[in-house]
Amino acid sequence: MISVDEALQILHENIPVPQTKTVSLEDAYSRCLSADIKAPESSPRYTNSAMDGFALKWSDCTTVSKQCPAKLQIIGESQAGIPFEGEVIPGTAIRISTGAMLPAGADTVVRVEDTETSEDQVAIFAVRALGQDVRHEGEEFKAGDLLFRKGDTLGSRELALLATVGLSKVPVFTKPSVSLLVTGTELAPPDVTDIKPHQIRDSNSIMLASAVREAGAILRSTSHVKDSLEQTIDAVKQAAESGDNIILCSGGVSVGRHDHVKDAALAAGFVELFWKIRQKPGKPLFVCRREDTLLFGLPGNPVSAFMCFFNYVRPVLAELQGVTSANHSLTAKASKRVSNKGNRTNFIRVTVEDKANELAVFKEMAQQGSHMLSSIVHADGYIVLEPGAVLEPDDLIEVFLF
Repeated sequence: MISVDEALQILHENIPVPQTKTVSLEDAYSRCLSADIKAPESSPRYTNSAMDGFALKWSDCTTVSKQCPAKLQIIGESQAGIPFEGEVIPGTAIRISTGAMLPAGADTVVRVEDTETSEDQVAIFAVRALGQDVRHEGEEFKAGDLLFRKGDTLGSRELALLATVGLSKVPVFTKPSVSLLVTGTELAPPDVTDIKPHQIRDSNSIMLASAVREAGAILRSTSHVKDSLEQTIDAVKQAAESGDNIILCSGGVSVGRHDHVKDAALAAGFVELFWKIRQKPGKPLFVCRREDTLLFGLPGNPVSAFMCFFNYVRPVLAELQGVTSANHSLTAKASKRVSNKGNRTNFIRVTVEDKANELAVFKEMAQQGSHMLSSIVHADGYIVLEPGAVLEPDDLIEVFLF
């Protein structure tokens, strides 16, 4: 058996080269950029007003007050989308709307509430400073400035900024594709009504299919494979020919007479990277590679399958999409004593109480069996405890959140 860290390092060294494509902004949500993005134009694009009011020359109203206003001639108007084409000269002003272009000659905007108008004149009662309420061209960023770095994730805010500088298409990492093979002669569909005493309902298919989608990948196909070496070889070969980045197998990776995934993968031309990790749950994880395809042989127990997916498959899917870290975690303190008396790294499922302005507190789930789905359904995440490790009450540790 190898350690958890060794397994993660082997995976990192064997991840296929991520692929890229150019997509429209409408298709770019939640995708990661595959290249740096520089601003093609400045922001603001032109000098404009931050307020509704009057654009004028600062020199015309440096000493104004409520008792001694400056009276200026109104010579026009600049609206958002309809600029004033003339020039503001001494003794004149123009009406201006928020976002409207500042005309030539003007250097200051006076807010409506600091003015009073009569026919074609405006009285200026207060001006705070030269250049007040003026948004200058390029004050946010200039053309050529770096906006985003390779690997940045595009959300609603980022997409808005890309749109405002005229970028309708962006380079992103492609979504990896996955084929799912669920093994087990004893499995029955979830909706079967006449389930036999020796059968169990298949929960891994829907769990892993959903986990693939949650990880941002594309699920190409899902197949149920009986515990037959020939059928398993055929299923693995067919999946390998599909060109998917990942083949995900559930079950059939232990040492029983009817565990065929490892032999089938080797027969299909895959090369073993590792088999068995010094961890609990999920010890018999099997990983192999053929060209640009990775095959993960997950344990059949649903909790073991999920924990292996979460800790190993999900980071690979994230890296193929340009994400440097798939972990979401927080620091929490133990509510009670927690220990690992075994000889394997233990992924202990926990619940977390996270109150505002307080350090989060975690509690170990009472049931940790690898066949007990409730141990992940009702858990908020898990902690990683090495063999012999002990956490006393109030000791701090990182909790990896589901």
